[in-house]
Amino acid sequence: MCLVSEHAHLKKDYLNLQTKNTNLVGKVDGLRQTILELERKNDNLKLLIPKPPPPKPVIALYSMPSEQVLKELKESGLKLMYPVLTDYGQPYFYTNDEGWADVFYYIYTVFDMPDYMAGRMDCEDFAILLKGLVQSLFGLNYFAFTIGMIPEGCHGFNIFRDDRGLMVIEPQSGEFFEWGDRSYNPEWVLL
Repeated sequence: MCLVSEHAHLKKDYLNLQTKNTNLVGKVDGLRQTILELERKNDNLKLLIPKPPPPKPVIALYSMPSEQVLKELKESGLKLMYPVLTDYGQPYFYTNDEGWADVFYYIYTVFDMPDYMAGRMDCEDFAILLKGLVQSLFGLNYFAFTIGMIPEGCHGFNIFRDDRGLMVIEPQSGEFFEWGDRSYNPEWVLL
């Protein structure tokens, strides 16, 4: 075989390999694009699949006779919105500080609380909603819908009892604190 023809043959093989290499590079680039698209779709699917809610906490339960609840409320200077306690004659249930933290964490994690809308979903609506969730999910009925004063004026919020005494929660934020720690002055309660 002559060197010219062998050179031509090698050049042809080289061009064929270069074409195959270009095709492979194109296929690899196409596969990379496909992988990126699949990863993006997978990320979008992850957003669509909700995370399972946390397990409902098991909390310590304490009870207090309704007569004692009524006495405690009156000694705190609170007035009942309704002429009597709504569960008078039945025990009132509450939990300790750790239990309340678990209850509030669960509620504010599991439920997509609505946005504030002046006049349609405002302070007293949040307080009523939170009272219903606490009582229906955990059976804690020493949790009151409360109307009182804050520096900005009249406001709806909640009070509740833990193992140390009365506490306050701002239902729009889920922040709770000891009675008297902030400028929340409860006046009327529905318990």
